[in-house]
Amino acid sequence: MITLRPVTMENVWDIYSLKADKKLVATNAESLAEAYAFLNEFGPDLLLVRGIYKDELAVGFLMVDLGTSDMFDNNGEPYFLLWRLMIDENHQNKGYGRKAMELLIEELKSGIHGNARAFYSATAPLSTVTPKFYGSFGMKPTGEMDEDETIIRMSW
Repeated sequence: MITLRPVTMENVWDIYSLKADKKLVATNAESLAEAYAFLNEFGPDLLLVRGIYKDELAVGFLMVDLGTSDMFDNNGEPYFLLWRLMIDENHQNKGYGRKAMELLIEELKSGIHGNARAFYSATAPLSTVTPKFYGSFGMKPTGEMDEDETIIRMSW
């Protein structure tokens, strides 16, 4: 069974040790450092930092910016931002990322993290997989770019 679990002192090294293609996603060391700095500056209620687990084994990691009080899209709507999603190179193509996204979207739609009805992310230019993957959830390109990444969006 796939679950999303908070990253804590008990599991941070399991998450830290996960690896994926550095050309497509930041290392978890970078992501955890960014999360630490973000949480110190903005507080614990604005960032969702989760390990992705298959039963008791860490297989991935995700971070979502929940800062709906100050993040508004071009339509003036608050939104969530998927900052990172990675599945360890030894656990890819097993459906873990898909299930993690389903769980994440369900949690965000529940309203427990705020009333945003839009969900944004970006796809790396070298990836041939992520546009199709995110598209299968209804995320579509907005026509905007962030540096060299394509901005994608879904709403509910």
